[in-house]
Amino acid sequence: MSLKVITANRLREGDVVYLTDSGRWSTHLNESRTGSNESVIEEMLAQAGADVAARRIVAPYAFEVVEVDGILQPLSAREMIRAAGPTVRADYRDTASQESGLKQTSQAA
Repeated sequence: MSLKVITANRLREGDVVYLTDSGRWSTHLNESRTGSNESVIEEMLAQAGADVAARRIVAPYAFEVVEVDGILQPLSAREMIRAAGPTVRADYRDTASQESGLKQTSQAA
């Protein structure tokens, strides 16, 4: 049986997040709750559905992972990329945030 975790994007910031044992969402894959049978996965997806309805997250789904030396690792290239973090350089993100803030400030004036 394969292990699966639930992932989504945080609605406010768009961050990749993972469902944890405590029912919270973490940006760290290794904090994820894992499931190995369909009933557990369906329960986890139902819990994620409640967070979609509460507008905390969007687009939850399950994907396969393996545990290697106590570390969860995605099996697909897509999830490896998502788990590694944003693919846009931090200095570009910071510049875009600053420009957005400047536009909002100038429009308010």
